Amino acid sequence: MKRYRISEIFHSVQGEGRYTGVPSLFLRFWGCNFQCRGFGKSQLPKTRIDRLEDFPVLESGCDTEYAWNPAFRHLSEEMTADEICDRLEALVPSFQHPYSSLETHLVITGGEPMLNQAGIVTVLDALAARDNLPSYITIETNGTQAPRQELADRISRYEGYGSRELFWSVSPKLSLSGEAWDAAIRPSVVAAYQMLSNAGQLKFVVDGSSAAWDEVARARNAFRSTGIEWETTIMPLGATRQKLEKTQEDICKGALARGYHFSARLHAWIFGNTPGT
Repeated sequence: MKRYRISEIFHSVQGEGRYTGVPSLFLRFWGCNFQCRGFGKSQLPKTRIDRLEDFPVLESGCDTEYAWNPAFRHLSEEMTADEICDRLEALVPSFQHPYSSLETHLVITGGEPMLNQAGIVTVLDALAARDNLPSYITIETNGTQAPRQELADRISRYEGYGSRELFWSVSPKLSLSGEAWDAAIRPSVVAAYQMLSNAGQLKFVVDGSSAAWDEVARARNAFRSTGIEWETTIMPLGATRQKLEKTQEDICKGALARGYHFSARLHAWIFGNTPGT
């Protein structure tokens, strides 16, 4: 039976974008096609870490480096779709909470989860077989991996049932990430996402510089040229409360001045951006 490499599965609140504050089950696939070294060199542990819960909060660089760096591959786990579903249901048995009757969202993230489209499809099939598909699914992606036919077919079947929503949370990487523009800004790929589900957002990490704001406008125009009119959300660069405190007020004001949405990275404020949050 096929096994998929999973970095972590956890229950928390969504910390970013439109669904900030919503109770969510997070399924984090391992592996990414980017390293985002422009965010700064991570101060990685100098001694071996054997448990993900012991992984330190990274104050610079990618804040989920444990989900793609080969040095921490041993912290991930290979699991079948049924094992993944068992783990999800052990945290929240149903995607509708028995106390409040409110929906818990499923957030598929990474790394870059669109590198694992077969895994996404198989997990959703397994949840469907248990009659436990959530009403809301978010795929958090950098927007560079085109959808394959098997995922397109699965989304079509999913959205064909009543009021279900597949939400694309696309975080294109600007030059401050260290990734090349042509590799990171892929309007045709995101347009293909939109063809499968028109629910989505564009979410940019900004350091407050004029260059970053100019790139947001340039990227947004590139996406709009392919018919993508999703809301634009701005997030401040920073993985810790201390770094966010230094930048977020100015960046929030900059977002307001330009008519963009602003997201303050709620999970980092509450939990300190530790794994499992």
